[in-house]
Amino acid sequence: MELISNEKLVQEIITRPTPLSDEQKKAVLSENKYLRIVAGAGTGKTETMTRRIAYLLLCKGVAPDSIVAFTFTEKAAQSLRSRIYERVKELGGQERCWYLGNMFIGTIHSFCFHLLADKFDYGDYSPLDENKEMAFLMREGWNLGLGNSGNYGENCERFLRSVNVVYNELIDRDELKSKANEFAEKLEKYEEILKQHRLIDFGQMISMAVDRIQRDPKNVGYINYLIVDEYQDINRAQDKLIKLIGKHASVFIVGDPRQCIYQWRGSDERCFEEFLQTYKECDQVTIKENWRSVPEIVKVANYFAESFGNARYEPLQPMRKENGLAVIINAKTPDSEANWVISQIKKLIKNNKDLRYKDFAILLRSVKTSGRPFIEKCKEEEIPFIVAGKIGLFQRDEAQAVGKLFAWLDKEGFWIRDFYQNDKIKGDDLFKSALESWRKAVDNTVITANIDIEFQKWKECVLNNEYSNFTYMYHDLLIRLGVLNLHPENKLDAAILANLGRFNTILTDYETSVRLGGKHIDWPTTIKGLCWFMNSYAIGAYEENYEEDLRGIDAVQIMTVHQAKGLEWPVVFIPCLTEKRFPSSNTGKRQEWYLPREAGLFQADRYEGDIEDEKRLFYVAITRARDLLCLSYFKKIQKTSRSEQRPSAFLNEVSKINYSIIDDDRDIKSIKICAKDKEEELQTFSATELIYYRRCPFRYRLSKLWNFQPGLDVAIGFGRSLHFCLQNISHLVKDNIEPEKAVDMIIDRYFYLPYATKTVFESMKNKARQILRDFVKENINELIRVEQVETTVEFPFDKIIISGKIDAIIKKHGPEERIEIRDYKTSDKVDSFDDTTLQLQIYALGLSSIGKKVSEASVAYLDNEEKNDQKIKTVPVDESSLKNAEYAIKNCLEDIKKSIYQGKIGNQCNLCDYKKICFYINSKR
Repeated sequence: MELISNEKLVQEIITRPTPLSDEQKKAVLSENKYLRIVAGAGTGKTETMTRRIAYLLLCKGVAPDSIVAFTFTEKAAQSLRSRIYERVKELGGQERCWYLGNMFIGTIHSFCFHLLADKFDYGDYSPLDENKEMAFLMREGWNLGLGNSGNYGENCERFLRSVNVVYNELIDRDELKSKANEFAEKLEKYEEILKQHRLIDFGQMISMAVDRIQRDPKNVGYINYLIVDEYQDINRAQDKLIKLIGKHASVFIVGDPRQCIYQWRGSDERCFEEFLQTYKECDQVTIKENWRSVPEIVKVANYFAESFGNARYEPLQPMRKENGLAVIINAKTPDSEANWVISQIKKLIKNNKDLRYKDFAILLRSVKTSGRPFIEKCKEEEIPFIVAGKIGLFQRDEAQAVGKLFAWLDKEGFWIRDFYQNDKIKGDDLFKSALESWRKAVDNTVITANIDIEFQKWKECVLNNEYSNFTYMYHDLLIRLGVLNLHPENKLDAAILANLGRFNTILTDYETSVRLGGKHIDWPTTIKGLCWFMNSYAIGAYEENYEEDLRGIDAVQIMTVHQAKGLEWPVVFIPCLTEKRFPSSNTGKRQEWYLPREAGLFQADRYEGDIEDEKRLFYVAITRARDLLCLSYFKKIQKTSRSEQRPSAFLNEVSKINYSIIDDDRDIKSIKICAKDKEEELQTFSATELIYYRRCPFRYRLSKLWNFQPGLDVAIGFGRSLHFCLQNISHLVKDNIEPEKAVDMIIDRYFYLPYATKTVFESMKNKARQILRDFVKENINELIRVEQVETTVEFPFDKIIISGKIDAIIKKHGPEERIEIRDYKTSDKVDSFDDTTLQLQIYALGLSSIGKKVSEASVAYLDNEEKNDQKIKTVPVDESSLKNAEYAIKNCLEDIKKSIYQGKIGNQCNLCDYKKICFYINSKR
């Protein structure tokens, strides 16, 4: 590639692929150490951050590993990473992309977890997401006294809310003890239980990282440039983390306080304002050019923003010239409102050949409260739809069906149909309701004969403790439901299977919490607990499974405004704008806390919300629309209702400007709507995923895309723990610690099996000790020459990014700098030698791309039961072998791109976790 002068390169960065505005240029090229960017909705903040990073890399010569970028979600991280790779490749050539994998781009939580694992000895800990944590707390809460009075489920939720406040606000523990001693003791005990099981929750990750950095700041000294997106939504702990890094690093923050919508989980918009006081020399830039929405929609957004009571910012400036439409619709009832919305979607698609269902969004303040009419109408009209939001999964009949059947297993089992009225179904009615839900979900040809008898047999098997885990129990249920009659290559059947897979995660999340510490499973008791977990928590917490395989599906998206943050559509409907629905009638409602309100430990009202929070949420909803914005409300709950619903105060506010208002018996006037351009983002695949796909595409789909789970077993974690111990042993032997002593020290300190009983644990621990003693004794010289362990590799390959982790890089003797890469496997029973060979060849390709010559590769089997077999096998990494590996990867990627997920029948099927529910295996019989 032709070399470009620095001056010309700067011009290329600020003009390609489209010219930046003057304010964007100022942000990208600023030499100030601290920058605060106010970037309104649709102003291209991701592009601004992308070009800033490209400028640092290409023009300033900044090393990628000294740049850290925090995004609000992993999806946003993927988008930013993709753009950076594209820009750097376009401007600097492929070779400038080689080291980009060393740059951290991800969420603050992910950064803190990896920091704690890599620098502060938490490498053997596992993260707890909020669903797993609630399941875990519902097990342990009795020991914390959360069941002494009141509703146990509500007490658990209140406890976690209070715990998160302590972490979010970095509340001083001594002050907490003096003002809320009873809760402080509960929290201390809870943290000890987490530590005992080597678990860490999301709030802890950040507060612990802050604490460790304060004590040992050199561990973030490598960061020279920190870029933070969505700064208006950070909490006090995150703000403290950023300030600690900012003591020596340049900090570039981007945010828009008009879009601060997460106060209820700790966000504090004041952090954005206080940044200017913290860094007096800070550069300020306001980017106001909106490239997303037509002028009519920008006008509505700007007008409504004027009603905000807090700090004002410069209004958005519309840059698009096309005509669009913003309209208010008066509907008679929720059903007629839904009828109107769906009819307009159908007509707009008919009249605009480029429009697809995925170009439409229905944004609701609450899917739980307002989603039903839209979901039912989509079903009636056979319009594909996706429900996002925490209640999304159980809006699907197939999820309701299996949930009810698991609840029915308990003799006192129940299912709450209406949470607000505590409407429960039990016994035979529950069983009948489950079958009714299943019949609504699937075609009659799917349902098996004698289904009533089949389920009675299944129930007897469960209550007689005949299943070793929930997954086997669930697979048996699915067989009896007729799931093998669902064809995975049929789009509607695939959507059902995806949601059944998502339900499997509920079972695993709950079972994981029950089994931790080697606890014995008694199925009748466990089923009772699952019933309570589903009804008191899961039914309102799990989203529909659409993030991966279904993300490209052509479907109308029904979601909460919170879920829509950061997204955009050509056409947006914001219905149900009545006085009690938007703003929410719960706004400002006093919540119960384990922290005394009067103690002054935190601002409870910030977490409980106010009208300003709701205004910002409405503003976010408006600014999602590109061409057409439809705001609607209904006059009566039902036609026969006597009382009329008042329109939302927000609707009244925006109706003051020149606005088109129509009734629900009229159509929208014809306008040109531009379908959203298809964004070709670089996707990231791990080497393990590619191997998994190559082994069997359908297994990959079941596991990686649809989230069907393998069954839990007492030995789970043995391989991981063995790997982690060996990693630490290699450090000690390099420090001249005697090998056997090193093994004993590390095994006693780190070996851990989360689900093993005490007897099994001791047996497996002794086995691990002997395996590692033998291996270290035989391979001491190589361990001493290990240069790096658990080395992350990430590199661009044929329009994707491949990532992975190399177990060990061994320095070879000789005049030339040569290295060997090695993968450690517990045995060859799970991963074949061919699979591991391709994995190592992928890593060799990655290292070669950054100039590291891999002369040898090998796989070491730590627990090779066949004494005659080699413990270390050589993997070819010559030019011809690597060419073949490239060809194999390209074939995998082509097939994934084409959504080819047919099962590969072979000997590997005998060891497959999903063989019982595999369509392809069973269709051959």
